[in-house]
Amino acid sequence: MVNAACGASLSRTESDDVLDGIQKKIELAMNNCFVQNTAAPLDSLFTKLNKLEDGNGMVPYWKAYITYYKSVFYLKLGKKEDSGKVIKEASAILNDIGNKTSETYALLALVQSFSIQFASGMEAGRISAGIRENAGKALELDSTNVRGWYVLGSNDYYTPASFGGGKKVEYYLKKATSSPDKNTDDSSLPTWGREYAYALLIQYYMQNDRTDEAKNCLLMAEKEYPDSYFIGEYKRKLDE
Repeated sequence: MVNAACGASLSRTESDDVLDGIQKKIELAMNNCFVQNTAAPLDSLFTKLNKLEDGNGMVPYWKAYITYYKSVFYLKLGKKEDSGKVIKEASAILNDIGNKTSETYALLALVQSFSIQFASGMEAGRISAGIRENAGKALELDSTNVRGWYVLGSNDYYTPASFGGGKKVEYYLKKATSSPDKNTDDSSLPTWGREYAYALLIQYYMQNDRTDEAKNCLLMAEKEYPDSYFIGEYKRKLDE
């Protein structure tokens, strides 16, 4: 007879199945959200993760990542109030993790960087400081964390010059694109950030009329991400 309590959560094999390639599953679910015009695909993955027992923090990590994507989805639909509410939930999930890793801090910084658009005044300033602090903690724990460098670069890029932004964009993004990503051998770990860093660095070069550097960066990006939609868009612009 099967114990009812055991039936409430997934077995170890099922747990491995859920976490195997989880980032790609989330990204596919996000695409399906737009196709179906509903957040249900992301909610379905969240429910599966909710049934897992976790000993290393990756289950709440991916639950927060799903919630972040859900917030992005709502904003794309013009549901700003829902988006603002959901991104707070993502932040709460990460803040509840006791022993935060480098990856936890990097994702928390990413979530904060998205949430800042819903704040103003002193609150926005507090969040901005939190982004730098948490990305910094990610890099203190792992100086080669691609996602930590990417968030710092993105934050600097989008921070207005009047508030000190734009001074270290290139440095941060180059660190993101040149640092080895140690997570590529384990599909249950995050690998986001590097592709976005390439795209943002190309955009930065183009906006500053540094076309040759943009093209060189594009060539490197194409080698790593030949099927990237973002990289392809910049290639078309540079070929015009």
